[in-house]
Amino acid sequence: MKKDIMKQTKVDICIIGGGIIGASVARELAKFDKKIVVLEANPRLALETSSHNSGLVHGGFDPRPETLNAKLNVLGKKRYEDWIKEMDFPYLRIDSTIVAFNDEEMKHVHMLYDRGLINGLDPKEMQVIDAKELQKREPNISKQAVGALVCNSSIAIDPVLLTTTLMRNAIKNGVELKVNSKVVDIKKVDNIFEIKTAKDEIIQAEVVVNVAGHYADVIANMAGYGDFKLTTRRGEYRILDKSEAGIVNSVVFMVPTIHGKGVIVAPMLDGRVMVGPTALDGVPKEETLLVTQQQYDNIGKIGKHLIPNINMDKTCTVYAGSRPIDIETNDFIIRPAKNDKKFINVAGMKSPAIASAPAIADMVCDLVKNAFDKLDKKANWQPKEEAILPWK
Repeated sequence: MKKDIMKQTKVDICIIGGGIIGASVARELAKFDKKIVVLEANPRLALETSSHNSGLVHGGFDPRPETLNAKLNVLGKKRYEDWIKEMDFPYLRIDSTIVAFNDEEMKHVHMLYDRGLINGLDPKEMQVIDAKELQKREPNISKQAVGALVCNSSIAIDPVLLTTTLMRNAIKNGVELKVNSKVVDIKKVDNIFEIKTAKDEIIQAEVVVNVAGHYADVIANMAGYGDFKLTTRRGEYRILDKSEAGIVNSVVFMVPTIHGKGVIVAPMLDGRVMVGPTALDGVPKEETLLVTQQQYDNIGKIGKHLIPNINMDKTCTVYAGSRPIDIETNDFIIRPAKNDKKFINVAGMKSPAIASAPAIADMVCDLVKNAFDKLDKKANWQPKEEAILPWK
């Protein structure tokens, strides 16, 4: 009886992970004359962290200065302007309003303004306002609020639609996508990575880009590069139906670090209103999408604290998502494995990863260039991508 022969595919670059960062990397690498495959474990793109988040391109005032989070947030936000010109995907330019409820929180607001300047924001992008001005801008805000920081350069997006748009453009430019292709083994033979999938397929690649979200440390360990370890931070959300549309005019934040990073009441692109997320560290990887009664109730309290007349009974959807956190640095990891420039880790993709996505992809392109010594651009690269359905 003949032994089954495993299907083998030879490529130059294998990208592991089909979330928004994997799709961003695929789209930008598709500019170059290399054969590329993307392996996604799930049956569809963006089923995990990419579809369970706030969908906000942050202004860049919050990340700690001198970190990749700070640098790439600001660069990424600028690069979104290129993406908006080249690809047709839903977005909304919107203010971010960081609300203070006492003098101590107001000190934090001023600190965020200063931090924004350090991170490279233009002073015209930010303004510290008093309670009177805040009430003009946000009539439904709590009367207990004493002031706020307003950043006028945030952008709301639909992360799932952007992921699929990026991947469609990558495929148009020659990238191959394989779904239901969970990676189960990686070994290196004669300077070529052999990546085995759950479909019993072997992908042979000279360079691997590991963009596997919460499982990026698992993938790195599988390849023998245990350079980092990730933990989780689960956040739960409540989505209110369109009857609450107009309750806020901007993305309204509690002061970060005091109430947990990024707790918001925000209008969504589809007219609904988002409240959340909470923050719970150290949740098992397999439980990152679970919602709980306790956090459901906490979100209600947060929403009412910010916007007293918000009707939390209009909740129509709940969901949870988790940010992968690098335990050692609490920053992005975008670097080759310590002993192999051809295995590139893109991990710890917590907020502001969506805001940073174009700049992360640019940085990965530079690392891939270094891995190959050089990359030749395609003469016929097509950057334009039209929307499948109208949204404007």
